[in-house]
Amino acid sequence: MDRSPPAVTGRAPVPSRTRPTVGVIDLGSNTARCVVFETTEGTARAVFETKDAPRLGLAPGPEGRLSDEAIERGLASLRRFAGVLEALAPSRVVAVATSAVRDAPNGGEFLKTVERATGLSLRVISGAEEARYAYLGVAGAWALADDLVFDLGGGSLQLAEVRGGTLRGSVSLPLGVLRLSQRFFEHDPPKRHETEELRAHVRETLATVVEAFGGSPYRLFGSGGTIRSLARAAIEMREYPVRRVHGYPLYDHDLEALGELLGEMPAAKRRSVPGIGSDRTDIVPAGVVIIEELLRAGKADRVTVAGTGIRDGIALEAVGAKLPASAGELAERSAVAAAASFAFRLEHGREVAETATALFEVLAKSFDGGPSEALALRVAAWMHDAGTAVDLWNHARHSAYLVQNYPIRGLDPREILLASMTVYLHEGDDPPSSWKKGYLPILKPADLTTAVRLGTILEVAEILSAGRPRFALGSGGRVLGVSFSAPADTALPPRWAEKVGKPMQRSFGLDVRVRDAG
Repeated sequence: MDRSPPAVTGRAPVPSRTRPTVGVIDLGSNTARCVVFETTEGTARAVFETKDAPRLGLAPGPEGRLSDEAIERGLASLRRFAGVLEALAPSRVVAVATSAVRDAPNGGEFLKTVERATGLSLRVISGAEEARYAYLGVAGAWALADDLVFDLGGGSLQLAEVRGGTLRGSVSLPLGVLRLSQRFFEHDPPKRHETEELRAHVRETLATVVEAFGGSPYRLFGSGGTIRSLARAAIEMREYPVRRVHGYPLYDHDLEALGELLGEMPAAKRRSVPGIGSDRTDIVPAGVVIIEELLRAGKADRVTVAGTGIRDGIALEAVGAKLPASAGELAERSAVAAAASFAFRLEHGREVAETATALFEVLAKSFDGGPSEALALRVAAWMHDAGTAVDLWNHARHSAYLVQNYPIRGLDPREILLASMTVYLHEGDDPPSSWKKGYLPILKPADLTTAVRLGTILEVAEILSAGRPRFALGSGGRVLGVSFSAPADTALPPRWAEKVGKPMQRSFGLDVRVRDAG
């Protein structure tokens, strides 16, 4: 008899883990997902994901009842998810169902059937809870201010109004992509009048809500499978240099181009468009219209796409994450989690970051360094040794890769690239020629010079940090004075003055002189 554990299939294999994990099942109107998060000090990082498209909200019966076919599809997905979670054995499981079950008269019967068949106890969350979890998922990734966070699902649209970083109000609207596609689109591709009728309906509904929130403009942050699919398609269309949807700025002109492209194709042909999943080919045109109208209502020209959302919010609540948080706090939590994953010395990184920040504050005016550059430098300092988990002798390049690809929260795409480049350059290497064009339009040419200077600051900080240095500019800004709290002859490496002097002269035109500690 074969006693091997059940096979686990999904987006990534999950090795055995010593840190707490949270398994989250999210049963929506169009898709169902099972995600396992690894948690560390108020962070939640997805380490496994699998999904199905049972389409619970498709072709509902009388009074919006879940159809027998939809119930069978939902049960099949949940049986598979139950087997996955049994094999992965997360520390805790949270399973929720959203609008399709919430709105169905037979939703309660369905939940009982699920529990009997799979052992899973699903909790139906309200629209307000759904919006709050979307807020938490986004607030766990960025420092929010006065913003509008939305999650676009199959059955409903959740809106969360954020003021001063804190959730102030929320609403759940029956504007999901599957629901509206079934209601307004009778043809494939949809006729122009069908699209315009849909647009008018969405516009009227949103106008009332945004006015009740207190008006716009807002920054917009969007989550959900549809907006991520559109972001992937836009990334391919624009040949964007970072192939990751999290943080991608989806502009109004992106949506206009995608609307024209996808709206003229039948669903079967949309499958060939890179980024558009096969489970969304018939509903993505409605998604374009809804997001365009959200931009219009919020008086914004773009929406920042979140790779995080409701499931992340559920996991963050489960581990008691303190939100909202500043960008620096979010980034440092990410560095703590990365250190646990890759076993590098974060305390050394913090020591170097303290020195790098002190040096940055002295030099910032010479190259217009501001809070964004300071944050990138701190992240680079925390993470500069992460690549030793791969290769000690070439660790700077591996560290740079990890900064760019590990989920460092709190930073925008430019800041992530600056931090990654700073790490790459901190051992004195020259920037690759591919950077100049390769990272446009995220970086401007001046950012390459900034990255070189940040790399020099990090290089010098790593050499001097053990001596607990203090810095000051003298001689009319031509000399960097350095004094030490710890004895330089015992704390610092051999030939440290030469190792510091050359890069400072090269990047800043400064001579370095040791001053008496006073």
